[in-house]
Amino acid sequence: MRWPHILPLLLPFVHVAAAASAAAAAPLPPGVTFLYNANITVGLSVDVGAIPAGNVSVIPVIGGSLIGPKFSGKILAIGADWGLSTAQGYYYSDMRAQIRTMDNANIYVQMTGLMQGNNGLIYVRTTFQTGHKDYWWLNYAFSFGTMRASGTGYVVDMWYLNGG
Repeated sequence: MRWPHILPLLLPFVHVAAAASAAAAAPLPPGVTFLYNANITVGLSVDVGAIPAGNVSVIPVIGGSLIGPKFSGKILAIGADWGLSTAQGYYYSDMRAQIRTMDNANIYVQMTGLMQGNNGLIYVRTTFQTGHKDYWWLNYAFSFGTMRASGTGYVVDMWYLNGG
């Protein structure tokens, strides 16, 4: 039985073949489902001023509405966007707001995101918190979307990952 002595010599080739096979068999990306389109109305910006990281401004949320296939509702006049503008031209959004669905469920929403460049599009990651049984799934939804300025505030398009 001389083959056990050959195994150490073949091991590097086995690892290369396994790595090539793994690279060729990349997993399928998760599915994406549209969640809602929101129009957020905002008030006048309050300039906090320059801090070491950039300039901070607070933009109050004063209302709005959202429409989607799983729920629709209004955005209450609770919340704001705490934004940070950097000297390099980036804008970091940290918005918190309150949704009341058409069936009177309350959902707290937090969107954080980044605008890169001058296209006005902010890419956001959103988390939801609610105690309502019909929307409990939102507490665990991985949601993301885009936010852009409109005449009265922001337009937000939101999706969530729904598996592979």
